[in-house]
Amino acid sequence: MLFQTSAIAQNHASLRDQLQDWLIPRKRQHQMRVAQTIQVNGHYRHLNEPVKNGDLISLTYDELVHRTYVPETPHLNIRYEDDDLLIVDKTAGMKTHPNQPGETGTLMNQAAAYLAPFPALITHRLDMATSGLLVIAKNPLAQAIINRQLATKTMHRDYLAVVPRGIPEKGTIQAPIGHDPDDKRKRMIRADGAFAVTHYHRIAETADTATIELNLETGRTHQIRVHLASIGFPIIGDPLYAATETATRMQLHAFRVRLIRPLTIEPLTVTSPSPFRQ
Repeated sequence: MLFQTSAIAQNHASLRDQLQDWLIPRKRQHQMRVAQTIQVNGHYRHLNEPVKNGDLISLTYDELVHRTYVPETPHLNIRYEDDDLLIVDKTAGMKTHPNQPGETGTLMNQAAAYLAPFPALITHRLDMATSGLLVIAKNPLAQAIINRQLATKTMHRDYLAVVPRGIPEKGTIQAPIGHDPDDKRKRMIRADGAFAVTHYHRIAETADTATIELNLETGRTHQIRVHLASIGFPIIGDPLYAATETATRMQLHAFRVRLIRPLTIEPLTVTSPSPFRQ
């Protein structure tokens, strides 16, 4: 499938510097350089040539995109959309994506129908029991850029959770996370697990509960759920890590994403209202 996009340059020493500043992967830069499909103001330029503020950089690339989703009637709660990104609210209880070919009832199936004939490309996921913001790329270049923003921590995902009263006002949980050998659905703190860091601070408190905001340095499976349970404050309603379920749903919501719009230097913040009382 042929993809074309364009963006306005900022002052850089070279075209290569501009592409790297936009976090375009080196492999992609090489492919477009070999095909000579990087143009500045309508003309091919070598990567070491200078660009100036206001130059129009056009990028064309051919990519085979595997369509893995069964399109379903979209009922999307769209929080933001542009030429490269679609940011939507996922409801609690809905899977982010299929786990096997042909599976239906997932958010990405609906996104595939909404964006057809163009692809819906996943950049991250939310647990089925978690609600909140999901960032979907509309083309492979935007997907690669968002993935690099996640890797370089220039994209941030922030969460709200409700836990039992008594959690300290703020803190950092640093503990490695790995598989639970007794339950394949679960993760646990273990010495040979993957490095994981979660920051939190309390923003509200009632007689029985506390609402906290969480920011992640890493993105391990079930990270927030495992970390909070490990310090004695499991998320209320968590079906796996709370001793008893005292809510109709798990009280965890991805309420904010902060990133740089692909092919720009513009910061973008998108928020979703909290579904919990505070």
